[in-house]
Amino acid sequence: MNQLTFILSIFLTPTISFAAKWYKGNTHVHTTLCGHADSTPEFVAQWYHDRGYNFLVLSEHNKFIDPTTVKLKGEVRDDFLLLPGEEVTGPVHSTAMNISRLVPWEFKHKDRSKIIQNHVDETRKAGGAVILNHPNFGRRLQTHEISPVKNLYMFELYNSHPGVHSFGNAHCPNLEQVWDALLEKKMTIYGVSSDDAHKLQKWGEKENNPGRGWVMVRSDDLSSEAITKAMLKGDFYSSSGVMLEKLVSGESHIELSVNKDVTASELESEFLFGRPVSKGKPGTYIEFIGPGGEIVKSVEATSSSCKVDGDYLRAKVIHRVKKKDGKLREYYAWTQPVFTDGR
Repeated sequence: MNQLTFILSIFLTPTISFAAKWYKGNTHVHTTLCGHADSTPEFVAQWYHDRGYNFLVLSEHNKFIDPTTVKLKGEVRDDFLLLPGEEVTGPVHSTAMNISRLVPWEFKHKDRSKIIQNHVDETRKAGGAVILNHPNFGRRLQTHEISPVKNLYMFELYNSHPGVHSFGNAHCPNLEQVWDALLEKKMTIYGVSSDDAHKLQKWGEKENNPGRGWVMVRSDDLSSEAITKAMLKGDFYSSSGVMLEKLVSGESHIELSVNKDVTASELESEFLFGRPVSKGKPGTYIEFIGPGGEIVKSVEATSSSCKVDGDYLRAKVIHRVKKKDGKLREYYAWTQPVFTDGR
């Protein structure tokens, strides 16, 4: 299949595939090959395999890790896949997933839009797709630097690295605001959740550990091409702990329900701390969000639906829990937007 046929097939394929299955995966993690992580590619891959993940991208800084060279111990599950990838690193970072070779990273320019565009173009030449990584890290990326980029369909909405500030701070906005601003500029762009883990030998809330952000991808099969294709057309949701039982993204509505048992199981994890908050009461809340980031419907419930009344609609689940220490923590699921304006 040539590149044009592949891209056309992505956008001409119906959004919902009722024969498809859900696969849990992480698109961003590091190993000792980067020089500042503490575990080998084999150890890292084993960790995700043994905890029920279905796929993983070993996204090392400017290094291509051939999945066939990573050997796991014991019996390897049939439903576990290593996707070939790389974190293309410079003034801007991006995950190049499902690539056939190393993607060059030396391109430099004072215009960071052109750097991102180079990442996208070079990754496509290598047969892959780009996820723009952690826009709030370091010198944050501005909306006007991202919006001109062509063929960029994914960015990290949530990255659990403690230094990334996905929820914003005094110097940068919550990345949901960035997402809505990009959607307002008519971008077709989907929000990815990842853990960007570097540390698997030392554990703690302030450590950069795995298992705190992932995607759930609905795909016809578990292959590198199928997973990439599903993500490029937005057939996935992102999570920091909340798991869904049902998700229907129709042409003019979103309907969803939370899987309470699986969510509770995820939250029992000793390394999933959640986001500390100071206000609100425990419970599960669903928000449907339209143009401009406006909340068009908000309910305290574990299931709901909403019609699209505008150019797009996306949904967010907030699960707020009071921990044993009395502190409130929030966990989330984010669905991808449904478009009605021809995107």
